[in-house]
Amino acid sequence: MYKIPESFIDFISPDCNRKEFIQKYLEKNGVESAVISLEGKNHIYVKFAQEQYNSMFRIKTVIAHYDRIGIGANDNSAAVFCLLEWAVILSQKKGFHNIRLIFTDGEELGENGVEEQGAFPLAQVFKRLGILNDDIYVFDCMGRGDVPVLTQTILPSKAPKKFINSFISLEQRAQNLLYNSSGGKWFCLPCNYSDNASFIANGIPAVAITLLPSLEINEVLKGNQPETWRMLHTEKDDIFSLTPSSFELFHKILLKLAEMNTMI
Repeated sequence: MYKIPESFIDFISPDCNRKEFIQKYLEKNGVESAVISLEGKNHIYVKFAQEQYNSMFRIKTVIAHYDRIGIGANDNSAAVFCLLEWAVILSQKKGFHNIRLIFTDGEELGENGVEEQGAFPLAQVFKRLGILNDDIYVFDCMGRGDVPVLTQTILPSKAPKKFINSFISLEQRAQNLLYNSSGGKWFCLPCNYSDNASFIANGIPAVAITLLPSLEINEVLKGNQPETWRMLHTEKDDIFSLTPSSFELFHKILLKLAEMNTMI
């Protein structure tokens, strides 16, 4: 059974410099990183060895925002911390994994419109560099619940057919990932957008994944807001709201994702 580490408590402390924490955690465990500064926001790019990439297969870009409102234990500290642990595992992996891992800054600003979101200029860089064919997975609020949830996405009405087809293919791979990681126990539900909104707005397919407790799934199906979402951005989004088994499930998803290979 997964036990939430003491260092997680340091990560959610009010005075934690989150960017510095992430970089020091990686450095301490032998993993390099670099800061990508865009429009006042600092995104952290994790550097893996070149031999851990195979050009015959798609890159899987994994994104989680590290900025927060309040304590932010579930939103989005849990996902970020699990990804830090996973980064250490990936760095020691023999052979290739094709993971591109980025911790983004400024996701919470998206409430003022997608163009205000910290990941928006990052997505613009992807577009400018022609990085349009990655499988982009955004993880948000992964610290509470036993059911993986794939966010239902409403695509732009004038989206090109090529983009729609690419998105549908990515969504199918995401569904297979969740099915295989959870023993078939997963849902596709309407959720708030995360950093996936910035990429979709720039014509780049991206999916978002979260977790919810089984009992709260019915609330969403009834059109009600589940307790987990009501906790976000409040003092209730603390360590006591988290379920260690969620961290364990998220690690299963991540390990399956590292094993997935899609031919280009």
